Amino acid sequence: MNSIDPVLLGLPEVANQEIFHADHDLGWVLPAPEPRERVHTRSIVCRGFRRADGLFDIEGRFIDTRPFAYHSEARGDTPAGRALHHMQVRLTIDRQRVIRELVSAMPATPHWSCPEVNRNFQRLVGVSIAKGFKQCLRERLGGIEGCTHVIGLLEAMAAAALQTFSSATHAPRPAGEPKPVHVWKIDALIDTCYAYRHDGPMLEERARRAAASGEGS
Repeated sequence: MNSIDPVLLGLPEVANQEIFHADHDLGWVLPAPEPRERVHTRSIVCRGFRRADGLFDIEGRFIDTRPFAYHSEARGDTPAGRALHHMQVRLTIDRQRVIRELVSAMPATPHWSCPEVNRNFQRLVGVSIAKGFKQCLRERLGGIEGCTHVIGLLEAMAAAALQTFSSATHAPRPAGEPKPVHVWKIDALIDTCYAYRHDGPMLEERARRAAASGEGS
């Protein structure tokens, strides 16, 4: 992977290869494209953490970059690779998937006033990220009350939170720690995607394994 200037992206942590899944980067495996040139890159990274106090942190980062230098009225002369958008959010959630704390930052924005909206995200404290979360986002942070990019990031983080709980069921657990939270059951997944179609071969196997182990995934 090419080296990355952390200053251009906003914070030194982006130089950490782990958060880009660099060990799994096999390149694009899609069919060869027609001749073209890259003009934009967007990355959304979500990470889940199990805290010592029993809560969970879900962190998300949203970055847009352009691989060429350009000029804009709002930003002036901008070098290649500098973040056009760089937003970060941390959700602290409990075992019932209720948001207990939220912190956000905007290291790079297209307009100087964008970071002022950070205060509005506190409206999500006390909200569940379970079913209905997308609608809640639009009710509390829709239009001029929010940021389109952060709302998109929060939606991705809610999905990542489910996988975090799932991963926690497989993670080593210190003695005395509460049993991991199970956020779904096999029956709830039926017909939610191709792999879980009701007449497919995988569903029967997954149900059998879940019955034997007492776990969903």
